[in-house]
Amino acid sequence: MKRILLMVAMAFVMVLSGALVVSAAPKGIDFNGAHFNLNLVGKSKTMPGDYNNPDRHTMFVPTDTSDFEFDLNTPNNLDQTTMAGVKINMTQGSEFAVLDGNATDGQGSFQLGPGKYRVYIAVKAKMPKTSGTVDITGWVQAYDNLGQLWYYIPVGDVSVSKGKVWTDASTLFYVNTSEDQFGFLTGGESNYEQGLGMWVFDYMAGLDAWVTDDYNFSDLAYFWQFQNDGAKLIQVRFYPVN
Repeated sequence: MKRILLMVAMAFVMVLSGALVVSAAPKGIDFNGAHFNLNLVGKSKTMPGDYNNPDRHTMFVPTDTSDFEFDLNTPNNLDQTTMAGVKINMTQGSEFAVLDGNATDGQGSFQLGPGKYRVYIAVKAKMPKTSGTVDITGWVQAYDNLGQLWYYIPVGDVSVSKGKVWTDASTLFYVNTSEDQFGFLTGGESNYEQGLGMWVFDYMAGLDAWVTDDYNFSDLAYFWQFQNDGAKLIQVRFYPVN
């Protein structure tokens, strides 16, 4: 009995510490082993504060983003000043961390741990009389110092509704040759994953160091454009890959 209680306590500490946890993979997915869970919890009202505890596995998001938009830098290649939904800034560092867990004010921030990941998303709960659909688009932002223009590059997008199936959202984090607008990727790079592309943070690091007669980039960033029609709980799982 004591051994069982000790194992439960150890698992609880791992979850609270932000470490990767081991549990069953989503149904129909062949990935097993350690992963990081992020819960996006829908709220109908703006929450006070940032909830910027790195050990958290939870971020608050609006249940209805139809009235939300966030500013874009101008001039830009999209020829627009705003983007619909809320903005979730994505960075990568030494550990997983919720840097700003309150996106009900229009913006939140999340840091991935080191390495590359396959990512899966599921909607677990929705409000009555809504579709419960979540739409996410991943964007790379970069400033071209030569053309004096901000670029917003769509990396991938997913649409998820409540159901038993987990959606593979890995394309949100990989840039393929057709998405790369600058001719930087050839598809033959050693770190180019066939069928996916280059890990987005490797792609940005490459662009940052890549200077040609046509481009000189700086201020690179990656973010999610998050739109929600009534989902109250969205779960995101990050499975490390070699």
